[in-house]
Amino acid sequence: MVDVKIERVEKVSIGQWTLHNLKYQLDERSELKVDSINISFLEIDVNAKKIDRFIQALNSKIKVKAVGIQLQNFKLKSMSCFVHKKEGTTIEIGQIHIPDFGTKNRGVLTLNLPTLKDIDLSYNNLDINHIIKYFDAGLGLSGLINIEVKANDHIFTNLSGKNLILTGFRVDDVISNFLDTRSIGLIDAAAVVALGPIGLLYTSAASLGQTVGGFRGGDTNLKQVNAGVTLAGDLLIFNDVAVATQEHLIIAQGAANLKKQNFKDFIVSIVDEKYCPELQQVIKGTFTKPEISKTKAFLETATAPVSSVKSSTFQFVGVEKCSPIYKGVVKHPELD
Repeated sequence: MVDVKIERVEKVSIGQWTLHNLKYQLDERSELKVDSINISFLEIDVNAKKIDRFIQALNSKIKVKAVGIQLQNFKLKSMSCFVHKKEGTTIEIGQIHIPDFGTKNRGVLTLNLPTLKDIDLSYNNLDINHIIKYFDAGLGLSGLINIEVKANDHIFTNLSGKNLILTGFRVDDVISNFLDTRSIGLIDAAAVVALGPIGLLYTSAASLGQTVGGFRGGDTNLKQVNAGVTLAGDLLIFNDVAVATQEHLIIAQGAANLKKQNFKDFIVSIVDEKYCPELQQVIKGTFTKPEISKTKAFLETATAPVSSVKSSTFQFVGVEKCSPIYKGVVKHPELD
């Protein structure tokens, strides 16, 4: 038998593969299933004098289409992408398209091959209405969002979107009622305030019940939405989380411990065009039993003495000078 020694490989052509009924056990409780994967090897180039440097020198482009993807109850009809292994250790997965998330979505993912660290994901034009149906079918929210993720020692995530439509609930009317009640100081709108600013961020219109029934119906245009967070171990830190409606700006600050499932210095505020707080609530306790503080209403002491305004719903806070609490990317609608 003749010994064969390979010292240099410049180009390899493999063709097209189709794999069926793939299963991969992610952990004890999670299994990834794929009905079929079509893999087209478009280009494989190697620039290496020694075969033991094959991986580092490999430069390849592969087209992948997966059909029938399932992870527990999460299902996708299909997904397609191009995988580009560049010289070195970087893999770029580009032109990612998931039809279940709308027709316009496209994404790019890069990562370091040996360690699977230094992950960078950019995904644009995801149809949020197609996404939220996997989590809350009753939430009427539509529009396109963009997602940026950078992961190394910590995970940095930013979700943004403009002109999203919240269906079935008039957010601005609720906030205006808060503000009118505060300024008059005579009406105790307990039914509305019971919802609180925090409710505007996570409560679906379908589940509001009779508490704010007078504000149901119609749509709310969310002019700009941004959710910039950092996951450091078990701690989720809110870096820049804000929602601008047609008239108001709502922000969330603080953190949450995902392991202990509790809030840490978590504050939700409605701010004015100078980015000073008008209404504010502090949320403590656990995710299942949050302790929501009495709503703080900020009054300029030069306009009205705090002692002259009484309410069982609000805690009035007198301020002599505006102190901005928000410096993020979302503009107040009055300034846009």
